[in-house]
Amino acid sequence: MLKKNDLKQLEAIKAKAPPVLSLYVLTNPADPDVVQYTFDFKKKPYVIRAKDTLKALGVPEPLSRRVLDRLEHDAPQAVTRAIFAGEDFLEVFDLGVELPVMDLRTGLVEARWGAPYVAPLLFALDEFEPYAVVLLDRERWRLFEVFMNQIEEVEDAFRAVAPEEWRRLSESRPAAPRTIGGYAAAAKGGTAKDKFDRRLLEWTHRFYKARAVELARYVEERGIQRVILMGPEEDTKYFSTFLPKAMGERVVAHLPGPDHPRASPGEVLLRVRPAIERIEREEENKLLNRIREEGIWGAEKVLSALHEGRVYLWVLPWRLDLEVYYCPEEKFAALSEAEARAVCAAPERRPLKDLVNELAAVYGARLEFVRGEAEKRLTTEFGGMAGLVRW
Repeated sequence: MLKKNDLKQLEAIKAKAPPVLSLYVLTNPADPDVVQYTFDFKKKPYVIRAKDTLKALGVPEPLSRRVLDRLEHDAPQAVTRAIFAGEDFLEVFDLGVELPVMDLRTGLVEARWGAPYVAPLLFALDEFEPYAVVLLDRERWRLFEVFMNQIEEVEDAFRAVAPEEWRRLSESRPAAPRTIGGYAAAAKGGTAKDKFDRRLLEWTHRFYKARAVELARYVEERGIQRVILMGPEEDTKYFSTFLPKAMGERVVAHLPGPDHPRASPGEVLLRVRPAIERIEREEENKLLNRIREEGIWGAEKVLSALHEGRVYLWVLPWRLDLEVYYCPEEKFAALSEAEARAVCAAPERRPLKDLVNELAAVYGARLEFVRGEAEKRLTTEFGGMAGLVRW
């Protein structure tokens, strides 16, 4: 699973001396156009397309053979595979998502032979939010990290909890503790049962509070801003009352748990994926609503403000197919050749997707790509490009 801390590895690839092969392949096993075999039942369409693409680029035969062999015999269980290869290295990344600025659905493959092209992966690392998913089941709590539609269980989470504590929680905790002001309230009365219930609530209070501290520490260490709690609603809602305020604000969903406590990570992912998709799309639409109130839009206007250093958030469509006239020395991009010629004598016609990373870095803007309904809105309502400005 690609993680935020893989940035250093990508930067190392980016620094490789050309020529480097950068190959992006749509390998989604759920897409029949991707996985169907050809008439000889030996090669998948994306392998054939990759072979033709590498040949057209003039990639040396030994390197091409090494890459194709990896692609053909190491079948990826992912949506997209990215391969970077040179004379003395070969790096492979399997991803659970399609990548920003790329549309591989019709061609299955995009490749570059020359300078390393890692921008789509860098965009993805910045664009996608990691989620912590806490599964509160009857036997043992489990923690997962979800990023770019892939999931990984954190095996040593809640490692401080002794086995007998899990048994005690499972066997004796109240299903729905009485609360006052969001916190567990001790039962009143002087009978032996009242005292037992009070001790039980006090122990449960300490248990949940300790787990809240552990979870807060984990998400802070990994920079996770969104948390999903899974399990019986009374349990997840009760646990959330013990989270520190800043941590509680990161909880974006309470979801039912899987049908059995020993569910595989894949089963957990199936449960949380629709919620994550909904949350991401809602946030993008909220951003466009904010831009409508206080931002700017339209490609010409946004590019002009970008060059002035005014744009701090640059919003672009997920599939960016706009071409511009570019002055590489001046780091200037324009929609018209005449405008670019006013800055340099011989502007280059370039895909904007190849330039956005450099332009954003030069002019101090953060990139945001929008998908789905927000991408349609950006195209129809905002002229295909928008931004939030400093002044």
